[in-house]
Order: sequence, then C-alpha cells, then structure tokens
Amino acid sequence: MAYKMYDPQGQEVTYNNLQEKGVWCVIGASKEEAFVQLYGEQLNLVINPEKEDDPYSPDLYDTQKSIRADLKTQNTPFFQAQTRFGISPQHAIVFNGKDRERYKSKYSEIDIYFIVDWQAVKFETNNNSIEVEPMTGVWRISFTKLDELCEAADYHTYQQRVGDTRGNARGSYVLDITNPAFEKVI
Repeated sequence: MAYKMYDPQGQEVTYNNLQEKGVWCVIGASKEEAFVQLYGEQLNLVINPEKEDDPYSPDLYDTQKSIRADLKTQNTPFFQAQTRFGISPQHAIVFNGKDRERYKSKYSEIDIYFIVDWQAVKFETNNNSIEVEPMTGVWRISFTKLDELCEAADYHTYQQRVGDTRGNARGSYVLDITNPAFEKVI
C-alpha cells in the first residue's frame, strides 16, 4: 500500500530505512541524552551507568527509586489503529514484543517512559486520509502494569519484517496512552 505522511506544517514526512535497527539505536542514544537534559532533574533520572559497558541495558536510572527505567520514543501515530484495533490513532502507542520478553526475563522491576511527539499528523493513501492533532508529552508506567496491559492488547505483526535477520522485533502491542495505568508526568 502506497501512502504519504505529513507534518503539522503540511510538509511530507519521509523515512530512510525504518528497518535498520542499528540506525535507530544510535538515534535513540541521542534522544536519551536530550531527554535527561530536559527532564532528568524533574523526574530524578540519569543515563543508566550500565550503558557504558552494555549498550542494550535499560536507558535510564531513577535516582529516587533506585531502579532502572527505559525510554520509548513515539514520533509517528499508528494511523490505522482505529480501523484495525479500535483505538484512536490520536492516542495509540506501540510496545515492542521483543522488549516485553527481554524485560520479563531481565528487568521486571523496570519503569517505562513513553515520550510522545507526533512528527506526522496526516496519513494519506489513494482513497483515504487520517489526521491527528499534534501531541507531545511523557507518560510513565511500571513494567508490571505494562505487561498486564499487553496480556489483553492486540498484537500488530510487521509484514515487512517477516523474514528479518537484523534483530528487529517482528511485532508490537497496540496500546491506548489514555489508559489510567499510564501516568502523564510531563
């Protein structure tokens, strides 16, 4: 299916290669640092010192709770969430199935921070257009609560990743950020 996405100024939003996990890991690292600079003091968060030795360890460390935390950045709404899963694309976020399994086995005490900043607000296909309002914010949820939500959530399989050999997750849980289990902190 051919589609186009547009930002709040009406400019087309394009991607280089969303499936290249290594590129997004590097981008994610810079977002972690920016996040801590912007909100670290307010939220009692620092970059997790374990990341120096293990780039796959959780992104953040909560100095008040003395627990690890991870940052999930959501810049593109799941525009088809309403038609596919009954969740408004305005509030639909996704959580990677591969991360869920990793947290279950290694980091069950972790908190997850979702930073939402809709860079794209319009989705067009040949015969359809879906729009959302610009939205930014930070929500926190414990992994225990997130795991419970995933039990009941729909799972979206990425068709372009069926034969992926680069380590990308094959699918994600589709969640509604307005669920009271998510606490808006920014």
